[in-house]
Amino acid sequence: MKTRIIFILCFNLILCSSLVSQNIVNTFGTTGTFTIKDASTTYFTLNQADGTIRLSPTTANSQRGAILLGTERFLHTYRNSSNLGFNTFLGINSGNFTMGSGQSINASMNTGVGFESLFSLTFGYRNSAFGYQSMRTNTQGIENSAFGMQALFSNTTGSDNSAFGVFALSDNTTGSFNSAFGVSSLILNTSGTFNSAFGYSSLSSNTTGSNNSAFGNASLTINTTGLRNSAFGHFSLHVNTDGDDNSAFGHSSLLSNISGRGNSAYGYYSLRNSTGNNNTAIGDSSGRNITTGSNNIAIGFNAIVPTPTGSNQIRMGNTAITFAGIQVAWTVSSDRNLKSNIYNSDLGLSFINKLRPVSYSRINDESGNIEYGFIAQEVDEVLKNEQNVNNGIISVDSEGIYSLRYNDLLAPMVKAIQELKQENEELRSEIESMKTVEERLVMLEKIIQNNSDLKEVKLTEK
Repeated sequence: MKTRIIFILCFNLILCSSLVSQNIVNTFGTTGTFTIKDASTTYFTLNQADGTIRLSPTTANSQRGAILLGTERFLHTYRNSSNLGFNTFLGINSGNFTMGSGQSINASMNTGVGFESLFSLTFGYRNSAFGYQSMRTNTQGIENSAFGMQALFSNTTGSDNSAFGVFALSDNTTGSFNSAFGVSSLILNTSGTFNSAFGYSSLSSNTTGSNNSAFGNASLTINTTGLRNSAFGHFSLHVNTDGDDNSAFGHSSLLSNISGRGNSAYGYYSLRNSTGNNNTAIGDSSGRNITTGSNNIAIGFNAIVPTPTGSNQIRMGNTAITFAGIQVAWTVSSDRNLKSNIYNSDLGLSFINKLRPVSYSRINDESGNIEYGFIAQEVDEVLKNEQNVNNGIISVDSEGIYSLRYNDLLAPMVKAIQELKQENEELRSEIESMKTVEERLVMLEKIIQNNSDLKEVKLTEK
């Protein structure tokens, strides 16, 4: 009926204007009201006193006084007669006129602003969509917030999501409890849950991964199915795809990690891991050379482990360190149950005698302090001469720097002392034997002397 009356009114105005050009002017009184109605229903009211315009519905579940642009919805507060309502829709085809039914809360308390925002809504409630086609396909999702062009565009039943930025959470369908802030953040997420993405393209490739947190431009960008990762900083965990339980803090930290899990990197460019697991790097560029190794620890600026593909290595500090101290002595595990192939040391006195103890000053030590020790290359040469090459005394890192494990020299030193003791005991035994011989010689000399004396006495008597 309302549409028919408006059409007749507009038709008459057009007809009149076509017959003669004229201005239609009407002046209300101070409390005048312009009203369009039929015998029983008021459709349009303009109150001159306060300037308010009122559009009245014809039925409980009508278009609620909708304003159309041509044939398309533009502004309305539609609700189904069985629902609470409290909806607000502004924009071409925002919302629809078929939503609702069922429980009273269904299709209620929604706000859609922008072209086709909340276009497909059926039962969802407490949703807020602002922007071109924001939450366009949402049907039953509840308590979502979308701000930006096509934010949460594909959401159907996902709930409790927050998307702020162009294309943020655009492909999400059933994922819930996600937060995306930034252009294209979590754009490909479909069913992943409990993800947080803050920054341009953060977690942009995530599809089903859950419980991830990405803060920073392009952080966790390539992650698809990885779980429980935390990335804070530009390009942090950038190419991670299915690695789980990683933590990266700092620009480009864990930059190259693909499928490694359980890694922790703190500092710019720290731990450029790819597939290694359970590595820890603390400090600018620490552990940057680790690739596939696992259970490595690197602490300090530019601290790198000897072997990039090796595992179970610890590096504290870089080659510039001149002092390392600790309040108490190191306690080193040495339990029999942790060892195999136990044999007596084949390195002893011969090995120790071939070592060259030296004094030196470190090139990076500005104080020029004198230190004492060995040259690793020389020790390595001695070991080769001793036919002992499969040992951990000498190590060479990926940059060709030699290291010497001084602790391993303790056993050969003890063996050398034991060998010296054995030689000493043998010498003692020889000396004791020589003493016995000497004593016997003395006794023989005495006997001989006594015999000589007796012979002289007898000759004298004769």
